[in-house]
Amino acid sequence: MYDAIQQRITDYDREILRQLAAMQREELREQPPPKVKNPQKAKAIKTRGEEPMREALYRMSGVDLTSINAIGVETVQVVLSEYGPDLSRFPTEKEFVSHVTLAPRKPMSGGKPVRKKKRNTASTRVAGALRMAALSLRHSATALGAYYRKIARRIGGDVAVFATARKLATLIYRLLRWGQPYVDEGAEAYERRYLETRVIVLKAKARELGYELVANA
Repeated sequence: MYDAIQQRITDYDREILRQLAAMQREELREQPPPKVKNPQKAKAIKTRGEEPMREALYRMSGVDLTSINAIGVETVQVVLSEYGPDLSRFPTEKEFVSHVTLAPRKPMSGGKPVRKKKRNTASTRVAGALRMAALSLRHSATALGAYYRKIARRIGGDVAVFATARKLATLIYRLLRWGQPYVDEGAEAYERRYLETRVIVLKAKARELGYELVANA
């Protein structure tokens, strides 16, 4: 039974690759995708035999979504199979994030909360994949990992998963829609920038109250 199931999966993957080959962009035909910068991620993709799929998805979409931390080949498959490479029907990233059901929403009618309508399968499937990707960042030494831990410390793990999944959705939109690459600044740089921003805000509040913050010697 196991061998039969594995053979069926192999047949499905082969058919997906064939379909993707028919949709590849002419200018990217035979062109390899950019190398995965994260050595561990690159090794995992090769170990799982996902490199042919990564190449096919790149030639179809024109961008390598696996360049975003935590976004693996399977997640890219989910996103592109549900939305395709053209996100122009979403004029802004907020509209895309909202459609993927990763924007906080509390329906109201007459000043009272109403029961949320069931969202379509495509958006919830993508949201689920992005939540799983966000969860994998818990111990990641990346800026996204630092962002996850910051939210988790302040509010809680569930909110951190949701907020990080939302951030992943915005990064996917920017890369697919505008070709804006994702560059990881690292966890330390993120934490340093976050602390600097907090100091600036605290100084501004102190000035409003007639005080001045002085750093300890």
